[in-house]
Amino acid sequence: MTIQPVSVADAVADELRRRLLAGEYPAGVQLRDTELAEEFGVARPTVRAAVQMLVADGLLERGRGRSAAVRSFSAADAIDLYRLRRPVELAAVDAILADGRSIEAVRSAWADFARLTDDATWESVAELDVAFHRAVFVAAGSPRLLRTFDEIAAELRLFIAQLRPAYDSIADLVHEHEQLLGALDSGSKREARAAWSAHFDDSENFFLTLLKETTA
Repeated sequence: MTIQPVSVADAVADELRRRLLAGEYPAGVQLRDTELAEEFGVARPTVRAAVQMLVADGLLERGRGRSAAVRSFSAADAIDLYRLRRPVELAAVDAILADGRSIEAVRSAWADFARLTDDATWESVAELDVAFHRAVFVAAGSPRLLRTFDEIAAELRLFIAQLRPAYDSIADLVHEHEQLLGALDSGSKREARAAWSAHFDDSENFFLTLLKETTA
């Protein structure tokens, strides 16, 4: 098997993606090609190629002839994101229960989550949060549902990174996902759908409240 080398543009894109998903760049801030080229010690075309990858992922926005800017989210964006995510993830939950599929991948993802301590970085928290929900799609065994989630996962993580949920502790977030796992483990479609719907309601309302506060 031949291992393809990572290009310089890919490496720059990976580092910028890490910073974005860790919340190191505020929403709306411009990332100038010349400044990034100087920081990374690469040519401007290399930076432009890296930035274009992140524009394609929905993490950056670039107007014609302008520097790229970190994606900003509005209340309408939050509503639209959950309008897509809710039915797709509920369909994955339904598939798991209807087919009696193993949820060991979900259990393992939660175990990783549970090992976090309250001094963990928010980047780690967001990563494991998304990993838990992705494990649900893996368990469902539907490549199309999984592909749909993967298409919005980067945008979802940036959304979470920018808003930084105000949980009293990481343990509260872990407990919330433990309840989701328990509902899935019950084998009851009604209980699982109720738990997931409540989770989505709480998350969507929380994000909408924060967006209103940050734009007031």
